[in-house]
Amino acid sequence: MSPLGAGDFPFIIPLLREKESFLMLTHVNPDGDAIGSSLALALALRRLRKKVTLVRVDELPETYRFLPGADLYVPYQQADGEYDVALFLDCGDLERVGAARSVVDRAKVKVNIDHHVTNTYYGDYNYIDPLVSSVGEQIYQMLHAAEIALDKDIATNLYVAVATDTGNFRYENTHVDTHMIAAALLMEGVEPGEISNQVYETRSLAAVRLLGAALATLQVSRDGQVGWLTLTRRTLDETGATDDDTEGLVNYARSIRGVEVGVLFRQVEGGEVRINFRSKSRVDVSAIASQFGGGGHPRASGATASGTLEEVTDRVLTAVAEALQQAQ
Repeated sequence: MSPLGAGDFPFIIPLLREKESFLMLTHVNPDGDAIGSSLALALALRRLRKKVTLVRVDELPETYRFLPGADLYVPYQQADGEYDVALFLDCGDLERVGAARSVVDRAKVKVNIDHHVTNTYYGDYNYIDPLVSSVGEQIYQMLHAAEIALDKDIATNLYVAVATDTGNFRYENTHVDTHMIAAALLMEGVEPGEISNQVYETRSLAAVRLLGAALATLQVSRDGQVGWLTLTRRTLDETGATDDDTEGLVNYARSIRGVEVGVLFRQVEGGEVRINFRSKSRVDVSAIASQFGGGGHPRASGATASGTLEEVTDRVLTAVAEALQQAQ
């Protein structure tokens, strides 16, 4: 399988084989694709006896701590010395690494590997392919091209990356190549039942309580095309939930019959509101997210806006209504 929209793909492969030290970064509040693809590449490079420092800003979500190699992550402050290459995975722009940006200049070369259409091409080398399902697919293609053999641990991480970014192979970004890659990973011993149990079927009591509280705030627009949920800091505190427990809640708003765009509004520290967008088929929510300094995919995007919950909600819903009108 040859990568589509590969950009600097042919120049990145030799770097993996020839360079000796790698600093690996992904975005703040990492999801399954960011974590799975990063761990897969880190394990593959370590098999080649490379020095790999995989840094994080936030603690890994509990959901993904079962993944092989999860203990490789270290706080970004522990990045030491200089590195030949900094590998950025699943980061649409350099700001998405958050506080870890302070260690980026320790590397001589920046490599940007991503599949977001809103990527800003900030690397010295950029492998950007918005047509694939996930960065997990991209890492699979890179390892294949570099002739780096897979094992069960690498394959498990790649499978989680692909599965989570395709909604367990339900979203429209699931293509023939996606299933072919999944099949290849299964042949390495990946256990989809166990992964499904860990990722989709195991939740804390606090997370389930948060779901109930979120659903109690559900609202739908008069025309039935927009559904939204609202979470305050007080709600998270009262349920005992964490920000990680909000993952996937926006899909409940989108799942309503007739709703085209689902939105989750969540208060975060510092007087800001985190906004998650999902759409079904007609609206490019990455364009809406970009109006608020965010980005992502046409069907799944996010942004963070300053203001009160009410102010941000009004501004965002106005932008969503305009996007729906233009999509008609």
